[in-house]
Amino acid sequence: MRKRVKKEFEQRSTWQDRIADTITRFSGSMTFVYLHIGWFILWLIVNGLEGTKPWDPYPYNFLTLIVSLEAIFLSTFVLISQNRESERTDVRDQLDYEIDVKAQEQIERIMKSLERIERKLNTSSKKTKQK
Repeated sequence: MRKRVKKEFEQRSTWQDRIADTITRFSGSMTFVYLHIGWFILWLIVNGLEGTKPWDPYPYNFLTLIVSLEAIFLSTFVLISQNRESERTDVRDQLDYEIDVKAQEQIERIMKSLERIERKLNTSSKKTKQK
């Protein structure tokens, strides 16, 4: 049942949701970290080469702008993905609750049946003892 709910939830997702999830998944990976380390090192080396005019001299204002914009967009994508995950969790919780209620009803029916059986057995065992 959970697989069906997950599949339905994925089918309802828009292309924007899938893009946000993909970006969030990638930005949460070590590959993303390594790419940024390489990018920053390359930026600093190229801008610090002797004999060339740096396009973004120290204190690297352009790099700061790019990183700030990236942080704004990444945090937005993370929030979108978290909201979708929260919706998924709510659906799962509701499903769990419905299953728990049904299970409780079945347990109550089983308990009543056991009580009836016990009463019958006690009644029949008393009759056997009386003979």
